[in-house]
Amino acid sequence: MNNVSHTPGKSQKKAKRKFNFIDFLVVLVILALIGILIYVFSPWTHIEKIWSNSQTELTYFVEIKDVNPEDIDLIKSGDSVLNSVTKNSFGTVSEVTNIENAYVYDYVMNEDGKMTCVISENPKKYNITVKITASADYKEDVGYSVNGCRVAIGEILNLRFPTYECSGYCTQMYS
Repeated sequence: MNNVSHTPGKSQKKAKRKFNFIDFLVVLVILALIGILIYVFSPWTHIEKIWSNSQTELTYFVEIKDVNPEDIDLIKSGDSVLNSVTKNSFGTVSEVTNIENAYVYDYVMNEDGKMTCVISENPKKYNITVKITASADYKEDVGYSVNGCRVAIGEILNLRFPTYECSGYCTQMYS
């Protein structure tokens, strides 16, 4: 007699599960999430931002319009420049250049009844350009700032020199 006994206590071999494409994607997503968490919460990323030196020497030019002739000599090379609103330093004057007559724009009505702009020099006022150097911070989405005040081409800057206060437009800059 052939008695093959099957004992209920012994288990039969389970079929091995094969590693498929869905398993691969799940492992890939889990690894990506772990990588993102390590990048976000790693202290080294924050320390690197603190250690990175974003300070640079910035030279920028400010055009000041309609300056009285006697006020031109009030701005000298070597003078410190302050932001007249925040009272923070804006740098040091390197030179004063491009002293030219200011223009007056008058609108007159011609024979046709249309307004025409007449441009003439104003001998009593001058436009000047002041070159300023400063230590500036650079941030990716903001640009350059000097002591917390943004400096950009076209930006109106409120300036205070030791004996003169005015506002002007930044016309050019380089670092």
